[in-house]
Amino acid sequence: MTTYNSDQFPLGFSASGNPNAPLPIGAHGEFKAQNHLHAVTALPASAATNDVVNVGYLPPNAVVTGVITKAQSQLDSNGSPSLTLDLGIVGTAQLFQAAISTVGRAAGATADNTCVGAGRLYKNTTGAKVLVIATVHAGAATGVAGNLEHVLDYFVEE
Repeated sequence: MTTYNSDQFPLGFSASGNPNAPLPIGAHGEFKAQNHLHAVTALPASAATNDVVNVGYLPPNAVVTGVITKAQSQLDSNGSPSLTLDLGIVGTAQLFQAAISTVGRAAGATADNTCVGAGRLYKNTTGAKVLVIATVHAGAATGVAGNLEHVLDYFVEE
């Protein structure tokens, strides 16, 4: 198993930084600032099953509202591609996305924004930041080097 680091690891997490974005209103009428973790990782053609990408961190009390995994180009060029990816946290590798088979298998950019049930509105209640990881669930039949991109949208509750 090989581990790769995104451009955000170990830097932590980042806010959206858009001062003109409307603030979401919380359940009790309070304003919730929307944040996101955005990371790009260069994967080699040799990325294999169980390899891990350290994406970045979610802060304490972060509530995840959306996820996107994107391959900026084809990562498996075989006529019968086998590449699948997971997105989760350490200890729960498939918390947000499980065995994604739509990313990196076709020419050009491909993305998936489906979040599995357990990951929808997941709240980090650990009291510490948690590491978000992507895992190569099944390796590529014919690997191609390229960039893997992740976005996790979240807000932080008091």
